[in-house]
Amino acid sequence: MCRRFNFVLSLDDQIQRYSEEVKSDSMKGTGVRIEFSGIRDNGYRAKFPGRTTYIFQHFTSHFLPTFIGARSPRITVICGDDTRHYPEEINSIIHRSENIPNIQTESYGLLSFTLMECDKVASADLPGSHFVHFIAHDRTVHSQKIDGKLGLKYFGQNDDRVFHGILTGDFLDQSVNQERTKFQFEDVILDRIVKEVCINYIEEFLAEPLAELKENQRTRVRAITESYPSVAFGNVDELQDKLPSGELNDDAIFGHLSRERYRRDQRQAEKIRAVLTRLKQPSVDIHSFFAAIEEAGKAIEESEQKSLTEYIVRRKVVLDFIEILLEKVRDDTRDSSYQREDILHSFICPLRINTLATGDKKVVPAASHDLWIVDERLTFAQYFSSDEEFHNLSSSINTEERPDVLIFDHVHGLRQTENPSRILLVEFKKPGRKVYTDQENPQHQVERYVRRLLEGGKVDVKGRPIKLKQDTVFYCFIIADIVGKMDEWTYSWDRTADGRGRFYQPRSGFKGTIELIAWDTLLSDARERNQAFFDRAGISGKSFFIETEEAAHQRLQAELPENENSNPEPATA
Repeated sequence: MCRRFNFVLSLDDQIQRYSEEVKSDSMKGTGVRIEFSGIRDNGYRAKFPGRTTYIFQHFTSHFLPTFIGARSPRITVICGDDTRHYPEEINSIIHRSENIPNIQTESYGLLSFTLMECDKVASADLPGSHFVHFIAHDRTVHSQKIDGKLGLKYFGQNDDRVFHGILTGDFLDQSVNQERTKFQFEDVILDRIVKEVCINYIEEFLAEPLAELKENQRTRVRAITESYPSVAFGNVDELQDKLPSGELNDDAIFGHLSRERYRRDQRQAEKIRAVLTRLKQPSVDIHSFFAAIEEAGKAIEESEQKSLTEYIVRRKVVLDFIEILLEKVRDDTRDSSYQREDILHSFICPLRINTLATGDKKVVPAASHDLWIVDERLTFAQYFSSDEEFHNLSSSINTEERPDVLIFDHVHGLRQTENPSRILLVEFKKPGRKVYTDQENPQHQVERYVRRLLEGGKVDVKGRPIKLKQDTVFYCFIIADIVGKMDEWTYSWDRTADGRGRFYQPRSGFKGTIELIAWDTLLSDARERNQAFFDRAGISGKSFFIETEEAAHQRLQAELPENENSNPEPATA
């Protein structure tokens, strides 16, 4: 029997001129013939596949999982003068294959996995390069892309190979819907099967192309753990075991390691809770008591030592960065230098200006700052007030968001509690500045502000009245280069013990001191206070500022010994 009909693109009656007739002698076997005519010239005709090789390429890719199945029918495809026979034709694009017939799994029973290295044409009609095909009852139900897990676009000597895997088993046969178009379990199970069952076989099958990627990933892990020791919870091999095989994105690597670090912290916290529970038992003697304390201490040290190292590394980076930034700000006297001051502002200014939905601007405390550079007492202090009214500060920020309006020439108040017995004041003068007006005398400026605070009537950044006792102690810090007018004003002040700074202690009016610190002295003092930590962490060398993450990766790649694969070093902590 031979059936003929026209399939017409229309809203109704798509099947037209249908007819049936007895096959003639020239018609042998079973088949179908498709002829395209009347293709619309609306841009579709130009994109219509006309080349024979192109049609076969997409036909092969689209039906690949079917043709490599155990029960594929034999199909002959004739396109113009070219004839191809399937599934035999598939063998021409499969360069290497391996079959793992019996994989015993706890959750999915007995599975079979076929691994194939194919020509890239095999993926031409698929949304990716590398796939694991889940087969149920001899039909492809789902093709899972694994490009992200491998980190490869193509591989092989000519970068023209892709990976395809075929997974079968009773678990899949029993879990497919009646139409064999979707599995009845959640999609996350597919990814879990790839990770738990397939990936080890795939990595072994693709050992050669993945080896170079693994070495590249290794150096990236080392570079990241140098900057962020808190995620260096093991040696490089241990860390790489927690990463997808070909993952080379620094953000993604850090994300994977951070999640694993969190899980380890949770396990350590559970261990500590178990120790504390044992300590509460009445049967605890002196020996078990100290053993439990030591066990809890080790769990804490293992976790917190990494975080402490990262905290120290950050301090080193901040000091290196500000040192170079100060040089740039001093050297650049142009008005555009405020762009560099914007970066300086992000470190040392204890307040921010937020733009509200109405377009108005509001002063708020900075979420974090690095005023520990000035004095360690400022580390956890939070901004609450300035010598300038809040509305004046916010309105002084123009459309260019010039940070120098906030950084310099204002006295900012910080406190560690809501009702403090001491107030910390800090004022910054622009590096290299020599000329000031009479109103900018630091002693007079600080004294005016202190007097206003003690008299009352001012509100804090949250709009609450500021109430201070008359015996409140004020520690005031002026950060400025001691040159020009600043040198003249403070010439009679007392000198600090090292002779590099100056301080003034009023005899009456308020309790406290005003200390003048030069910018260079500020940085050198901060380095001296932290030097022991830098030495202990092994980061006393050259500036971090001149070596970016990518540069560190390149350096580690160059330093990598030839035999490191056989004797890997632990991650730097």
